[in-house]
Amino acid sequence: MISPGTRSRQDFALVPLRTYHRRAATFGFSAALVSSLGQTYFIGLFGLSIRDELALDESHWGALYALATLASGLLMFSLGGLADRLPMKRAITVALAILGLGTVLMSVASGWVLLVIGLFCLRLGGQGLVGHIAIVAAARHARRRGRSIATAAFGFILGEALLPLAVVAMLGWLDWRWVWSMAAVLVLGVALPALRAVAAPLPRAAVMAAPADAPPPLRRRQLVRMPSFLAALAVVLVSPFVVTAVFLHQGTLATLHGWTPAQVAGGFIAFAAAQTATTWLAGHWVDRYGVTWVLRIYLLPVAAAFLALAFGSSPLALWGLFVGLGATAGANSVMSGALWADVFGVDSLGMVRGVYTGFMVIATALSPLLFGLFLETGSSMTYVAVGVTAYVILVPWLVTRSLVADTERASWS
Repeated sequence: MISPGTRSRQDFALVPLRTYHRRAATFGFSAALVSSLGQTYFIGLFGLSIRDELALDESHWGALYALATLASGLLMFSLGGLADRLPMKRAITVALAILGLGTVLMSVASGWVLLVIGLFCLRLGGQGLVGHIAIVAAARHARRRGRSIATAAFGFILGEALLPLAVVAMLGWLDWRWVWSMAAVLVLGVALPALRAVAAPLPRAAVMAAPADAPPPLRRRQLVRMPSFLAALAVVLVSPFVVTAVFLHQGTLATLHGWTPAQVAGGFIAFAAAQTATTWLAGHWVDRYGVTWVLRIYLLPVAAAFLALAFGSSPLALWGLFVGLGATAGANSVMSGALWADVFGVDSLGMVRGVYTGFMVIATALSPLLFGLFLETGSSMTYVAVGVTAYVILVPWLVTRSLVADTERASWS
C-alpha cells in the first residue's frame, strides 16, 4: 500500500510540497461546501414552495425525491471511479457541470419531469460526486490524511450552519426560482473556475508512484467480494443509518417523550456542536493513533444516544440523543475517507468510496422504513438500546481484526 506522503516527483513540479498539501485541503473544504446545494437539508428548504407551485402533495414530492436520490446513489457505484481516472481538475468540472445543470433545471421546472431530472442532477452532482471528490482529494493528496479529511469535512458543516439561514432570508423577498438561479450562477460562474484553478496541480491516481510489483487496480466486482470491505461496511454505515432514521422520525420521538419543537431545535444545535468537535478530534486521532484505533471507539456515542432515548424523557435525554449522534457523525465523516485509503490504498480510492456511497444511499433509504415499523409496533426502546450498545462495542472490535491491506487485495486480484 502506498503511504499517504508518497508521490511521484512530477506531482510536485508545479508547486512546493507544503503548498501542494494545502491546496488539497483547501480544494476538499471548498468542494464540500459547494456540495451543500445538493444536500437534503438545502433542497428541503424549497419543498413547500415547489409543492404549491407544481401542485404536488406530500407523498408525490417525497416519491419524486426518493426516486432521484436512489437513482443517483446507485449510479455512484460506477461513477465514483471518475476521481481515479481523471485529474482532479477534470473530475470536479464534470461534477460541477452536473450540479450546475440541476440548479438551472430547478429554476425553470414547470412540471414533474423537469423537476425529477433537476433533483437527480442535484443529488448526483452535489450530494454524490462533488462531496465524494472533496473527500477523495483530501485523503489522496495529503501529508496528514486525518487532518486533511477533517478540513474538508468542515465544508459540509459550514454549509449546514450557514445556507439554511441564507436561503430563508432570501425567500423572504425573492421568488424561489430566483434563488435557484443565483445558485446556478454561484456553481457555474464562481465555484467552477475557482475549484478548477485550485485543483490544477492535483493529478489523477494513475500518475502517483507505485512499486513495480504492485497488484493490478482493484475492480468493483473484486471489492464487493472482499471480507475486509464488507466487514468495514458493518461499521461505517451505522452512523448514516441511525441518523437518517432518527431525523426523519423526530416528530414521533418528540411526541412520545413530550419534547417541544423549541427543545428539538436546541437538540440540532447540540448535534452540530458535537459533530464539529469530533470531526476535528477524529482527524487528529487518525494521524496520531491510526485509523483502526479510531474505528474501535467512534461508534460508542451512538450507544449513549440510544440509552438516553430509552431511559429518559427530559430535555437532557434529548440532548444526550443528539450529542451522541452528532459525535459519531463527525467522526464518520473522517472515517469514510481515511479508512478506505488506509485499507485499499489511494489508487482506487474513488471507486471504493463510490461503492461505499451506493451502499450508504441504500442503507439510508431503508432505515426510516425499518425504524418506522419498529415505532408502529410499540416495542420497548430498551431492547433497541441494549442491542445497539452490544453492536457498537463488539462489531468494530471484530472488524478491526479482519482488516488487511495489500495482502488480501492481491489474493483476490
